[in-house]
Amino acid sequence: MRHFLRAITIALITLLSGSGIDYLTGLEASLGLDSLFRIRGQRTPPDEVVVVAMDETSEAVLGVGQDLTRWRGFHARLIRELQRQGAALIVFDLQFIVPHTDHDPDFAAAMQAAGNVLVTECVQELRRGDEDFYGREECSESNKKPFVQMDGAQRQRLSERLVAMRVIGSTPLLAKSALDHAPFYLANDAEEPVIREGWTFLDALAETPTLPVLAWMYYLQRTGELQGMIHPEYPFSVWLTERRRQCLSAADESPISLPEKSALARFIDEAICLEDRRYIDFYGPAQTLRMESYSDVYEGKVTDLSGKVVFVGKANRKFSPGHIDYFQTPFSDTQSGKVAGVEIMATQFANLLEGRSIASPMPPGLMLLMFGLVVGLLLIRFAGLSGMAVSLLAGGAYAGLAVWCFSRSGVWLPVAVPLLIQLPLAWFISSLWARRDLLNERKRILAFVSRVFPKWLPFVAESPGQWRPEQGAAESTSQRDVGGVCLATDIEGYTTVAANHTAHEMWELLNMYYQVLGRSVSSHDGIIQDVAGDSMIAVWIDLPAADLRLAACLAALEMKLAVEQFNAASGTCQLPTRIGLHEGDMTLGRLDAGEGSHFRAIGDTVNIASRIQGVNKFLGTHILASAASVAGLGSVIYRPVGGFRLVGRNEPIELVEIVSKATKTDVADYVKYEQFASGLSAFRQGLWQDAVVSFQALLDRHGQDGPTNFYLNLALIYREDPPQPWDGVITLSAK
Repeated sequence: MRHFLRAITIALITLLSGSGIDYLTGLEASLGLDSLFRIRGQRTPPDEVVVVAMDETSEAVLGVGQDLTRWRGFHARLIRELQRQGAALIVFDLQFIVPHTDHDPDFAAAMQAAGNVLVTECVQELRRGDEDFYGREECSESNKKPFVQMDGAQRQRLSERLVAMRVIGSTPLLAKSALDHAPFYLANDAEEPVIREGWTFLDALAETPTLPVLAWMYYLQRTGELQGMIHPEYPFSVWLTERRRQCLSAADESPISLPEKSALARFIDEAICLEDRRYIDFYGPAQTLRMESYSDVYEGKVTDLSGKVVFVGKANRKFSPGHIDYFQTPFSDTQSGKVAGVEIMATQFANLLEGRSIASPMPPGLMLLMFGLVVGLLLIRFAGLSGMAVSLLAGGAYAGLAVWCFSRSGVWLPVAVPLLIQLPLAWFISSLWARRDLLNERKRILAFVSRVFPKWLPFVAESPGQWRPEQGAAESTSQRDVGGVCLATDIEGYTTVAANHTAHEMWELLNMYYQVLGRSVSSHDGIIQDVAGDSMIAVWIDLPAADLRLAACLAALEMKLAVEQFNAASGTCQLPTRIGLHEGDMTLGRLDAGEGSHFRAIGDTVNIASRIQGVNKFLGTHILASAASVAGLGSVIYRPVGGFRLVGRNEPIELVEIVSKATKTDVADYVKYEQFASGLSAFRQGLWQDAVVSFQALLDRHGQDGPTNFYLNLALIYREDPPQPWDGVITLSAK
């Protein structure tokens, strides 16, 4: 019961914290939802939707430039061409506010003859007094007179809290000639830089339907899907408004839940009676929907528009979009750019046509509570790092489920708050509880020992990391666990050298040799732990991690140079030396052998360092290190040489060759290392031919190089007989 209460506490704390952060920052929408879109990628839009773009090409072909009013003279012929091809609906995402006496009569006649043209009305919003106007295109540019004033105080500024909206329609002639008309509103300011939701109804404007909903209803009527279901006696714009008002005034009634209704009827009820805006299920970045150039359609070059719903509006297709009527979406980035307003309108219509929108299957708070409870139970059931690992796996499984649900049907499960807020916070709370439990347990142990075994009390820890200072406590152990860097050396060809010299000669030779190695270690604060035959073990401990790594690497470089000078001075007797470095945990302790004692560095870190130095003979190198041993070093030049499974080990390890100090490598070496890295990448991906070409070119240009020769030979072999399976790691079968 206590454990379950702790899990509940974790769930509630993480729920409140995550919900609060999401409320203040909008994290779930700005990061979570956008990430789901990007992970899912593009989705195929309905074939019935086509955007006719008033693009740059059309501007040049028709000679209209960027002045939208000059397009009015071409709309009539465009409508006739679309009517000839049998387009189901023609939707203009343009505001025809200002009359144009030269072209409006022909335009109106074409609309009336077609009988399937819908036009948009502009929504203008006044905020923060009487000077800030928000609206699309010429709606705000040509209508900036205040539409709200204070009686008797017309010269005073209006309240900063005032928000008002109005609809500015088309000219009477064009509005009368169109099949119907409705507003389309998108916020285009700093408060909402990314469009994620679209309005279905504007309740602030007397429950007016928006143009995508209106187009959807007319399309369903023209395709016969509303037969026997809806028979409006007046335009759909009026019918939808009345139906919306009925839903809002009869909130207790639930027409959606009637089982005898068809799926389409229930979806229509949901679209009309529920929220006045919905999250848009974008199909991809700009131009994911089918888009045709206005001039191509105008001239009859596009011939497959029968039965299509055609949306006409401003949209650039080649150059970057402008500042007006272009919007950021979850897919927008520096490459894809912003999306035109007409594409967003068409996307909303396509979502309605598919009966699909982005929605959560349950209240987000309930989802966060359930996630927090599951994580809390796992952390209570599996203590410490095991609990963190299991809960992390559960979080990964939940993230996979969220991506699958979103991709399959647009179901939106929160991901940012659970994974970035709740999970780390749950770990922190669990760690605090574990620490508290540990301290309480130590107190109980101390109380028990003090009563039953009072003589043992000096050796019992009061709290983590603290020991009683009584005499004898420090002498109770013969080993010390440390973390540090281990360096292992080995003489290449030592057996042959020993066979050609007497024992006394070898003693003198090795005595001088180890003095050379020892100076390199001691000058960089290292400790020689063992010398046996032709190998030496040195360690670096009790320093910050970065200092340990740098000291060990500099010692290895100095050791290599000192051995080269030693070999040059000795003449006939050469002792080429291979060096390996690895960072990890070790035990420094006393080994009792008979009557004597020996202090050694013991542990897997020592063994791995020895195995790493052995890889030098395969690669033709002198100093190799595990990648962890050089992490964060900027004063040493090293290059990755691949992943290896060392003898006796299943886990792969990434190795690097330590080349020199940072000040001693010239530009030519950098070029060589970059080309080697390119070949190594191809090799690890199994692109054998690419690797062969890259490595051979490197040898031809820069001369011999041990790692390059090694990988070239392997690539030639693997090109003919690829290893199966291949994970990019080389398995060594010999030391």
